[in-house]
Amino acid sequence: MLKPIRLDFDKFIIVHFIVPFLLFAVVFAVLEFFRADLWITRHFYNASLHQWPYKEHWLVENVLHSGGRYLTYLLAAATMLSWLISFRSNSALYPYRRPLLFLLVSGISGPLIIVLLKSHTHVDCPWSLVLFGGDKPYIRLFDYMGNHLKAGHCFPAAHAGSGFTFLSLYFFLLLVKPDYKSYGLYFGLILGTVYGVAQQMRGAHFLSHDLFALAVCWFFSFILFMLFFRRQLQWT
Repeated sequence: MLKPIRLDFDKFIIVHFIVPFLLFAVVFAVLEFFRADLWITRHFYNASLHQWPYKEHWLVENVLHSGGRYLTYLLAAATMLSWLISFRSNSALYPYRRPLLFLLVSGISGPLIIVLLKSHTHVDCPWSLVLFGGDKPYIRLFDYMGNHLKAGHCFPAAHAGSGFTFLSLYFFLLLVKPDYKSYGLYFGLILGTVYGVAQQMRGAHFLSHDLFALAVCWFFSFILFMLFFRRQLQWT
């Protein structure tokens, strides 16, 4: 049985929702409306050779992209296995059945939402743009695309999202091992950032695509945490 956890409601909402939302809004606006996205991406594109030097680099493509995908699958499988084992009454994981279910649902839901959003947005990948050797115009998220163009489906970033989805470890540890919650935060941030930078280097995404994926994973984990553990959370 999970012990109740006492939290200051106002502080919790400010730290975990209001401040992250404001930071996300400001940084996303800078990237989108001041074209910081383009400035960052130009550092990964060789304009004189009209190519992305790191697009097929073994470390970026094979290790961080393909290998990273398998690492995510492995971690997801480990989470599911831990949840299944927790149903055994003699298991050390037995008291953590609900937190493990939260971890599993949150970890799957973030990437699924990102995939759903990708199917309804019109943003192209950098390597598809005329600016970087492709054949598509640069159209931002809130720009009107027109009926004569085929919609791109590159936003948000799915690969970065598969790393940022482990931000749910922060909320998991906040409940079961509060002293270690920061490690969950660092793990999700580092993994998602590594995945995201690798894809930016290849020309697959802009930084704003990764930032939006981070926001989806964080805020959805936050909402699920509030719903899953509303009985364990005691507000002051």
